[in-house]
Amino acid sequence: MHTRRDIGKFALSGLALRTAALVGLPASSVFGSVEASLSVRLGATTWSLRDLPRVPGKDNVEDLIKPLKDAGVTEVDLWSYNTEPAGPNFGPGAPPPPAAYPVQVHHFTPEEISAANIAVRKLLLDYRMTTPESHYEAIRAKLAAAGIKVSAYSVKYDDTFADDEIDVTFRQAKALGATSITALGLTAASKPETLKKLVPFAEKHQMNVSLPDFAFAGALPSPRFKVNADIGAITAANGSPVAFIQENQASIAQITIKDRRRNKGKNEQFGDGDTPIQEVLRLVRDKKYAFPVFVEYEYLGIGTPAEELQRCMDYARVAIA
Repeated sequence: MHTRRDIGKFALSGLALRTAALVGLPASSVFGSVEASLSVRLGATTWSLRDLPRVPGKDNVEDLIKPLKDAGVTEVDLWSYNTEPAGPNFGPGAPPPPAAYPVQVHHFTPEEISAANIAVRKLLLDYRMTTPESHYEAIRAKLAAAGIKVSAYSVKYDDTFADDEIDVTFRQAKALGATSITALGLTAASKPETLKKLVPFAEKHQMNVSLPDFAFAGALPSPRFKVNADIGAITAANGSPVAFIQENQASIAQITIKDRRRNKGKNEQFGDGDTPIQEVLRLVRDKKYAFPVFVEYEYLGIGTPAEELQRCMDYARVAIA
């Protein structure tokens, strides 16, 4: 078994890319065949690419394709934010160029930002309610043409969601080809009423809903509800990801790979934290678990989002082998 340091070195060396070059194949084809032979459905969350530039009023599905392909990703948990128009940016703007009569920069007040957020939420609701399912079918086809399958769809539900909006998100997920909805940040403790509202829609659409609430794996509200086993979060809570997966594999919809320190520690570059990534991936490989395993780039990296995602994917591949 490789040490964590060894795995990091192999990943940084671009071993997989050089292997592809030696046999005259694109990296994505080599990665796909390796992952298939190892019986691990290794993919990535598109939340990993959250820092890609956005154009207000437009989705950025097209912008996801190149970095996903470059990293050899063939299966994704697609973030709904990527499929919907981006809202305005209220961050600091670029300083104006020097001028004899300097342009005064407007600084938004908290009240202005709050009003704008309410307006954006209304626009997003209108978009969801009026955009036909064919739009999401077209996104599915676009990604499929690039060799990328959508197996999960991430939505951040809250108490502002009425029944008709919840229903629309399930129909979007089905149009994308997803078999599961990832309910971002939704736990039985933090939003119990919102969680209850999802139950009839999961049953109606025969769609699994995965929750990050690993502590409630034995008390899920419906057979359609599963666990998104974030092994970084389990580690930070001083749990054992390997034992959790072994004991709860029937209740797991997917595994999310992150590397965190114990004792509520922060996210680290893969190999620098306390999360047993290699042991988890080899458990999935050896037991031939059917659920997907999604890499998620969340630490503060020095590279671009695309570079860091590729680093994470390379680390995971070496860890499996």
